[in-house]
Amino acid sequence: MSKKKIKIILICSFLFSLNLFSQEVLKFEEKKITDKKIFINSPISGVTQAYDEYNVTAPFDGQVTAIMPALFDIVNSSDAAIRMVSGEVSALLKTAKDENERKEILKRWKGMFNYSDIKIPEKGIVTKIYVKKDAFVNKGELLLTVARKMRVIAKNTEKIYVEIEKGLNGIIEDSKLGKYKITLKDFIPQEKYFYRLLFDFDEIPEIKIGEQVSGIMMIAERKSARVVPSEDVINYDGKKYILIEFEPGIITETDTEIAGFKLNYLKMNKTSEPQQKEK
Repeated sequence: MSKKKIKIILICSFLFSLNLFSQEVLKFEEKKITDKKIFINSPISGVTQAYDEYNVTAPFDGQVTAIMPALFDIVNSSDAAIRMVSGEVSALLKTAKDENERKEILKRWKGMFNYSDIKIPEKGIVTKIYVKKDAFVNKGELLLTVARKMRVIAKNTEKIYVEIEKGLNGIIEDSKLGKYKITLKDFIPQEKYFYRLLFDFDEIPEIKIGEQVSGIMMIAERKSARVVPSEDVINYDGKKYILIEFEPGIITETDTEIAGFKLNYLKMNKTSEPQQKEK
C-alpha cells in the first residue's frame, strides 16, 4: 500500500471519529505552520486602594504643634510627621486664655524646651489623621495611619482565553498619572473568560487612593513560536487538533511508524452538500 493511500485512510478515519460528515462536504487546503513572535496582552481597568496599614502613636503626653503630611500624602521612612512638646510645656500652654497668650508663653519659654519630631518608621501613604494642630494627646493615642502598599482592584475588559497565574506583570499608564509597573498577586474567576484581578504596585505611585486607572496585563510572550491561525484548529472533547503531515518510518499492512512531524497541515473547508430533490 502506498504512503499516499495510508495518509488518506488515516485522515478519513480521524474525521469519521469526530463525526464531521453529516450534511457537509469537506475540502482540504494544505497550509504551513509558521514561526513568529507571539504575545498576549489583556486590557485591564480598576481602582487604586491602599492596604497593609500601621499606626503612629504619641510616644508621651503632650501637645501637637505641627502636622507635616496631608491626607493621602506619600511619606518616606524617617520623615518627620508630627511635632510635639512635652507634657510639662503642654500643661503650661493649657493655662493660656487665648491664642495670643499661648504665643506669648511659647515666646517667653523659647530655648528652654525642645520640640520632639515623631518620624515615619516605614514608607507609605497617609490614610488617616486623627489629631489636629494644637491638640493635647496622651501617650499611646493614635496620631496617623499609614499604608505600606497600594494595589489595583481590577478586571480584564476583553476576554482571556488562556489560563493565568500569579506573578504576571502589568503596566498602569496614563498621560496624567504616569507609568507604573504592577504585579498580579491574586485573581478570582468571574463569568467565563473574565477575572477579578488584584495587582500590587511595585513602588508606591503618585496616584490618589480611589483613582480610576487602566493599563495592560502581560499574559504571555514567545520570541519564537510555531503558530497556526486559531480558525484552523479542530476543537474536540475539550482538546485541540490539527491534521498535520508526518514522516512515516516502518510500514506494515496494519501499522505505520511515526518517525517525525513536518510543518505542513490540512485546513478543513466545509461546504454545504446540495440537497437532493424528492421524486
